[in-house]
Amino acid sequence: MKPAAKPFFFVCLTIIALVLAACSGVKGGSGSGSGGGSGSGGGSGSGGGSGSGGPFTIGGTVVGLTGTGLVLQDNGGDDLTITKTGAFTFKTAIASGGAYKVTVKTQPSTPTQNCSVTSGSGTALANVTNVQVTCGNIFTIGGSVSGLIGTGLVLQNNAADNLTIAGTGNVNFTFATPVSGGAAYAVTILTQPANPGQTCTVLNGSGTANTSINNVQIICSQPAFTVGGSVVGLVPGTGNTVELQDNAGDDLFVTGNTSFTFPTQVTNGGIYNVSVFLQPTSQPQPCSVFNYTGIAKSNVSDVLVDCQHNDWNWLSWYIAGTAKSNNYATAVTPIPPKDLNTPGGRDFAVTWSGSGGKKWLFGGFGFPLLSPYGAQIPGFLNDIWFWDGVWNPVNAGPASNGTWPLLEAENINGTYGALGVANPLVNTPGSRWGSVSWTDAAGNLWMFGGQGFAATGLDAELLNDVWEFVPGGANADGSFAGNWVWRGGSTGFNQSGVYGTLGTAAAANIPGGRWAAANVTDAAGNVWLFGGQGFDSAGKEGLLNDLWKYNIASGQWTWVAGSNTANQNGVYGTLGTGAAANVPGGRQAGVLWVDTAGNVWLYGGFGFDSTGTGTPQGAILNDLWEFTGGQWVWISGGNTANQTGTYGTQTAAAAGNVPGSRWGAVGWSDASNNLWFFGGWGYGSSVTQSTGFLNDIWEYQSSSKQWIWWKGTSNVNQSGAYLTNGIPYVNNVVGGRRGTAIWQPDVNNYVWVFGGEGFDSTPGAPPGYLNDLWTYLPFP
Repeated sequence: MKPAAKPFFFVCLTIIALVLAACSGVKGGSGSGSGGGSGSGGGSGSGGGSGSGGPFTIGGTVVGLTGTGLVLQDNGGDDLTITKTGAFTFKTAIASGGAYKVTVKTQPSTPTQNCSVTSGSGTALANVTNVQVTCGNIFTIGGSVSGLIGTGLVLQNNAADNLTIAGTGNVNFTFATPVSGGAAYAVTILTQPANPGQTCTVLNGSGTANTSINNVQIICSQPAFTVGGSVVGLVPGTGNTVELQDNAGDDLFVTGNTSFTFPTQVTNGGIYNVSVFLQPTSQPQPCSVFNYTGIAKSNVSDVLVDCQHNDWNWLSWYIAGTAKSNNYATAVTPIPPKDLNTPGGRDFAVTWSGSGGKKWLFGGFGFPLLSPYGAQIPGFLNDIWFWDGVWNPVNAGPASNGTWPLLEAENINGTYGALGVANPLVNTPGSRWGSVSWTDAAGNLWMFGGQGFAATGLDAELLNDVWEFVPGGANADGSFAGNWVWRGGSTGFNQSGVYGTLGTAAAANIPGGRWAAANVTDAAGNVWLFGGQGFDSAGKEGLLNDLWKYNIASGQWTWVAGSNTANQNGVYGTLGTGAAANVPGGRQAGVLWVDTAGNVWLYGGFGFDSTGTGTPQGAILNDLWEFTGGQWVWISGGNTANQTGTYGTQTAAAAGNVPGSRWGAVGWSDASNNLWFFGGWGYGSSVTQSTGFLNDIWEYQSSSKQWIWWKGTSNVNQSGAYLTNGIPYVNNVVGGRRGTAIWQPDVNNYVWVFGGEGFDSTPGAPPGYLNDLWTYLPFP
C-alpha cells in the first residue's frame, strides 16, 4: 500500500528552508537571521552562532604543535588541553558583547615548545573561530663552569637573562629563558668572581639553537696568592737581616722589624712553607717561624718570623710548672723520671743564679709536696730546688717509706747550729717568704731575713738572720746535697736594727727583722737593701726607709742613708734635683736596681708618699728615685700615692708615659743602664677599674729619661696564654701576678721568672699560687 502523498505546501516550505540555509553566511543581512559574517549585522568571528543574541563560542586553530601538555585558557579559566594541531573550541560560550582573552597556561614539553597566541582577544558578537596558536621549538642554553673558587660570577645570554652562579669547583648551569629554534645565542660574562678574584673565559659560547645547548664552557683560571707576614723581635743594627725562603726557594732578604711579601705567588691550592735560611747576625738568638705552612686559598699575610726579643717563653717541655694555679710540688726519684719534679705554687720565694747556669729557688708562701696524710693548706716553705733543664730537689731524699719529709713540711722552725759552722742535714733555715738573697764569687748562695719561723715560736715573725748555702753533689738516690751555714743575725725574731754610725761599717751592725725589703747586688759584689716591713732601731715595727750595704768579703753591714725610725714620709724636693734632705718614704716590696756607675735606683712599693697617704698603713707608690753622690734624687712618678698609669703607645718612649702605682713587682737592669720591671699589684691605666694583679713590662730608658711600655696589658687581672712549649712566642702572655721569683739576666740576656700569686690560664678564675717557669728576652 502506498504512503499517502504529502501536501504540496509542505514540500514548498522545505525547499525554501534549504535554499536559505545554503545561502547562510554568504551575505550578512540586517534582519534577524542567524548568519554572522563580517557585515554590520555579525560579530567579530567568522563562524555562525546560535543567533544574533548569542551566546557565542570561542575557538580557533593550533598549528605546529609537536609536544604534549599544552593548556590554553580563556579569560584566565576554562582550561583546555590541546593534544594535536587543528581546530579548537573552548567549552564555555561567551554572552553577546562579552570579552574574551585566550592565553597559554602551560607550554608543551617533550619536546619543549613555545606557543604564542594571535587574535586572542576581543568582543564576542558572533562565534569566534579565528584565534591562532602558533607553536615553535625552543631550546635551553647551558653548560658548565670549572675552577670556580670565588663568588659573584654572573653570566648573560644575548646580553640579558642574568644568571648568578652559586657554589664553587665544577658547576653546571642553564639559563632560565630558552631560545626559539633557529635563533642565535651568545653567552658572555657580566661580572667576574671575587673573594678571591678570578678571570673566567667562555668557550663554545655562541651559535644557532637547533637543539638544546649544554656545551658552553666557562673556564676560571686559578688565582695566584701572595705569601708574606712580618718580622718581630729583631735587634736593630748591623746584621739585622733575615734571609727567608718559601718552599725551599724564592729567597727573600728582610731587614729590621717590618712586613714582607715573597716575590713569587702561589696558585690556589698550592702549599707554602716559609723557613729561615740564614739567621741574623745582630743578635745571638735565632728567629723562629710561626704560621709558616699551609694551603694557599687567599693572600697569606700572617707568617710570623719571631726573633725572640720582647717574647715570653713558657718552659714546659717536661712538667716545669703548669698553666693552672695552686699546685702541690712533685718529686720523683731515682733518675729517670726526675723530669716530673716541680716546686709547688708559691710567691715571694728566694732565688739565686748559681754556677753552671743553675737557677736556685728557696721557700716562699705556697704549696709543698703533697703529704701522704692528706692535702695541706698553703703555708711558709723552706724547700730548696734548682733548675738545670729540669727541677731538682735538694737535701730532701726520700725516707725509707718513700716519702720526702723535708719537701712535705711547711711552717718549720730553723735549726741554726753553731755560728759559721756547717752541719749537713741538720742546719736548716726556718720556713719563710720575702727574704733578701745574693750569690758570692764562689757560687755560694746567701739569704737575709724575711717573714717566717725562727729557732723557736709557733707563728711566722720577722727575721734578720743571715744564711749561706754551699751546694753539694748528687746523692745516690738522684737527689742533691748541700750545706746550710748560719752566718749572722739572730736565731730569734722581731729583732731591732743595730744601725751604728751612718756611713760606717761595723761587725755589730745589722738591719732589724723585716719582710719584702728591696735588694740588688752591684758589680763589686756589694748587696744593697732598702726598707721593708720591719723593726727600726727602737724596736718599733713599721715601714722602713733605711738604705743598707752589705760587704760580702768582710761580712759587715753599713747604714748608708734614710732614717733608723719607721713610718717616715717621703721628702721629694724638686724633681730631678738632689738634696741632702731628700729621702723616699718608708715602704715594702719596692724594686731596687744598681747601674754600672754604682748608683742605686728605687721604684714604687707600698708605703708613704709626701703627705703620708693611708697613714698608718701606707698606700701604693709609683715614684722613681736615684741614690747618687750620697743623696736621693726624685726622678719620675708621683709624690702622692695611688696613681694610675699612662701607657702611651706600646714599645715607644714618650715624655708623658709613667707606670701606675704598684708593689710586689720584680726588676732588672741591662748593660745600657736601663731599668726594667714586671708585674706587681696595683693600678693599671683606668681610674674606673679596681686595683689588681698586673702583667705589664716597663723600661726606664736612661738616655731619654722616659718610660717605655713594652708588653702586657694596661689593665689588671689578665689571664695567661700558654701557647708554646719551650719556644719564645710574641703571643704568649704571662698572667697578672705579684711576688714573682726572678733570676737576673743570664749570659744570653734572658730574664727568668717563677710563680707568684696571680692568674693562670683560666679566664675568670680567681687568683692563686703559681708554679709556672718563664723566660723573657728584652730588647737590649
